[in-house]
Amino acid sequence: MATRDQAQTQLAAVIGDKYEVLEWIGGGGMGEVFLARHRVHGGRFAVKVLADHLAGEREIVDRFLQEARTAASLSGHPNIVSIFDVGESGGLHYLIMQYVEGEDLAALLKRQGKLSPTRAAAIMGQAAEALEWAHARGVVHRDLKPANIRLDTSGRVILLDFGIAKATDVPTGLTRTGERLGTPFYMSPEQLRGETCDARSDLYSLGVAWFEVLTGTKPFTGDNYYAMEHAHLNTPAPSPAQIDPSIPPEHCRMVLRLLEKDPAQRYQSASELAAELKAAVEAPRAAYQATTPGGDSGPRLSHSKTWLYAIVGVVLAVVLAVVAIGFVLPVQRPVEPPVEPQALAGQIETPTGPMRLVPAGNFTFGDAAEGSPNPPRSVFLPAFYIDATEVSNAAYKQFCDATGYRYPESPPWDRDYFASKPNYPVVNVTLTEARAYANWAGKRLPSEEEWEKAARGVDGRLYPWGSEPPDRKANLAGADDGFEFAAPVDSFPGGASPHGARHMAGNVWEWTVTPYPVSRAEIADMKAQLPSVGSAWYVAKGGSFAGTDAAWARAFVRQGFPVSGSSPFIGLRCVRDAKQ
Repeated sequence: MATRDQAQTQLAAVIGDKYEVLEWIGGGGMGEVFLARHRVHGGRFAVKVLADHLAGEREIVDRFLQEARTAASLSGHPNIVSIFDVGESGGLHYLIMQYVEGEDLAALLKRQGKLSPTRAAAIMGQAAEALEWAHARGVVHRDLKPANIRLDTSGRVILLDFGIAKATDVPTGLTRTGERLGTPFYMSPEQLRGETCDARSDLYSLGVAWFEVLTGTKPFTGDNYYAMEHAHLNTPAPSPAQIDPSIPPEHCRMVLRLLEKDPAQRYQSASELAAELKAAVEAPRAAYQATTPGGDSGPRLSHSKTWLYAIVGVVLAVVLAVVAIGFVLPVQRPVEPPVEPQALAGQIETPTGPMRLVPAGNFTFGDAAEGSPNPPRSVFLPAFYIDATEVSNAAYKQFCDATGYRYPESPPWDRDYFASKPNYPVVNVTLTEARAYANWAGKRLPSEEEWEKAARGVDGRLYPWGSEPPDRKANLAGADDGFEFAAPVDSFPGGASPHGARHMAGNVWEWTVTPYPVSRAEIADMKAQLPSVGSAWYVAKGGSFAGTDAAWARAFVRQGFPVSGSSPFIGLRCVRDAKQ
């Protein structure tokens, strides 16, 4: 069995041409995790290496590869770790993944003992949102515990280690009937019995973790494995308030519902839990606001006590007046002016190109046409930045070279498109690949609402430049605008959006992370060109150079495309949250 230093040396020999292996940062019986730095752009990554004594176990190797496939299928969610590459050389199996600077929840608890109910609820809320994303894609984690819940330096939660996760709708043969995988302290009763686990099993494990975060101890312990298993199966969970009476009753109620023995008595989805958590976190804030000046529902003093408070107030006023008259301050201190929040920059520079500010506020989202399936409504969005241009072939090539992702196919009209046109928009990228690019770039893909606000502003215009016809302001059908097919990402400055983003009409469609309500007819039509098409489709926006009608370039127009497919007419651009 190789030592940690030997594993690091072997890893450096395998990936050393692209990465500098810096140091060991974690690990266990299954293998080790090292920190590595990309030699070109300096990005840092975590590299998980399978222990050499397990490399000959075909089932273990298959599970290791399954971790990569599972995590890659969940790529794009801000609370789930991203996998960038998987490889094998000379018997060394490794995963290259997102490095999350911070500490896991287990280390935080060891250092701090327990957390406040408010902070605990905020952490569990983010974890629930990540589980909602995974469960919607048929993935159950099955090993949720504080060590797999990591907090980055800003407090964001990242779920780690989908190594034993199982896609609930895809038989893999990697787990035998009755086999139990997971950590016993956090296993659900059905998992301990070797039964099929669904999303509710993850929620039980989350309940155990939440109990521990609130109280500093686990709900079930024992001198041996059997005693602990028996408690999970048969002993009702204690209320966290029995250990710490200051824990709010609403938090205790939610934890106990998660720890129900019968899955039917728990929350039935992570989204249901996330909604209650949000309400629980916001309720104290609303109650506080209601008691502040200007509120109309603050507590009232009884008439029997009002006179007492009045007398005390008069006495205090007299005392303060005497002090003010009889005591002269030696120095008159100037009053400090209030500190104004720093204004957000209208443009920021990133390694993959400039981004333009879209200020916070409301805008009209949707199509005003009669009978539209996407009727207009007012939507508030916080401030964010959006790429000033579509992602170029050059920028996407940087991502592929850094992570090992495949180069996209060139379109049929130009078989050397990706290599020979670095300043043109990248195309033939799946939604999963687009999400992986955005994560690598330190950004994310926009929602449909974010994309549309960035394209049309707040004055209800039809196109990025206004409501008049395109007239050479966008790359649409035909060569009259100077381009028969796609155009460079920085062309057509006259068609820029109110926020300075180019090509938000025409050129290529752009992915968003908003699901598209696909019809059976659309699925049937797509099967001709994509036989494996499924029912998971997402919204693309902005039209393309192939649009035969300028109406396709209107900002509110949406098109759906299956998550499993790529198209020579679809590219992407990214967004990033704006913070003062």
